[in-house]
Amino acid sequence: MPVSLNGSTSGSVTITAPAVAGTNTLTLPAVTDTLVGLAATQTLTNKSVVLAAGTASVAPFNLTSGTNLTTATAGAMEYDGKVFYATPTAAQRGVIMAEQIILLQSAYTLTSQTAAQKLFNTPASGQVTLSVGTYEFECAYSLTAMSATSAAYGFALGGTATFTQFYTTIAKKDTGLSSPLSANITFNTAANTSISGSNTGTGGIANISGIINVSVTGTVIPQVSLGIAAAAIVGVGSYFRIRPIGSTTVTSVGNWS
Repeated sequence: MPVSLNGSTSGSVTITAPAVAGTNTLTLPAVTDTLVGLAATQTLTNKSVVLAAGTASVAPFNLTSGTNLTTATAGAMEYDGKVFYATPTAAQRGVIMAEQIILLQSAYTLTSQTAAQKLFNTPASGQVTLSVGTYEFECAYSLTAMSATSAAYGFALGGTATFTQFYTTIAKKDTGLSSPLSANITFNTAANTSISGSNTGTGGIANISGIINVSVTGTVIPQVSLGIAAAAIVGVGSYFRIRPIGSTTVTSVGNWS
């Protein structure tokens, strides 16, 4: 039977579980309510937790930012306001990768210019907004219809965020993209860097991976630059993915010593 607390905005009701299993629903009337009386660690024996479906304004599950355990406990999930963590076995806390990704499903024709420009046009600005923290990223793209005049192409990260960057590139420039030709390998910290060899090839492929450390929140834009201006085409399947790995001072996550 239902139990109601009337005539006051606060109070307490003690509910005793029935001796025979049944279907019971506890409804809290206010927008924000606190359920107290549970132990610090509550165990549900032979029970599963079923969450209601999410809506456009309410997530089915939400962790509040807090302080991580001093000693990571097997099975624990945590959130420190920067990244999510999970501990599969005792003391081995690890980062749960929450990636943001942009992927070309249709070819994109670049503006004919040599200055660095966005690699992606869907969404239109091709940029991601990042908060302060350290991030790992990966980018792969293909180019066709570049100028047949000998030149190279490059990679850059633009935007309004303030960050430092460290990345490795593997790139080649040739007319045929599928042939196993030698590629150029570079390590860079500069904002805009030539990553391919200079030749008359009109196609190119590149794979870039690295770390950026964002000290001021803002946008980050994956970019490409062309040695000779041309209406080059970024191919279908080109992508950029980025995931947080910790604060701006993170040096390790896990059972390192």
